[in-house]
Amino acid sequence: MDKFFWFILALILFIIEIMTPGVFFFSAIGVGALLTGIFFWIFPEAIIVGWIVFILSSVVTVYFVRPLVRKMVIKQPVKSNVDSLIGQKALVIEKIDPPHLGMVKIAGELWRAEGDVFIDSGQLVEIIQVEGNHLKVKKI
Repeated sequence: MDKFFWFILALILFIIEIMTPGVFFFSAIGVGALLTGIFFWIFPEAIIVGWIVFILSSVVTVYFVRPLVRKMVIKQPVKSNVDSLIGQKALVIEKIDPPHLGMVKIAGELWRAEGDVFIDSGQLVEIIQVEGNHLKVKKI
């Protein structure tokens, strides 16, 4: 087979991939076509082996490389600053006496806080929830 057919096929598949970002399926097959084009450039008469190169390189790229690329491209959602407070420890600055709000300090910031039980100042608490502009905490 003509090596240029495989190079053109690879180019077409890469262009399709650009138009459908995030899938990496067409690029994976394009890598197989590119490797097959290189193979036919070196061994132009080995047609059956060339097809085997195309199939194997495409399958390997789809099943092994594609998941790695997708992990790098598709990022996990990043917690916002407020959500990242959940699970953190804070120091009670002003007593928390339900139903009244107290004050806690976390990462150098002061926050209004509520709890289910009385918590005296100077104690450590864990942030369990962010409710609007104040935190819900529990005694450690």
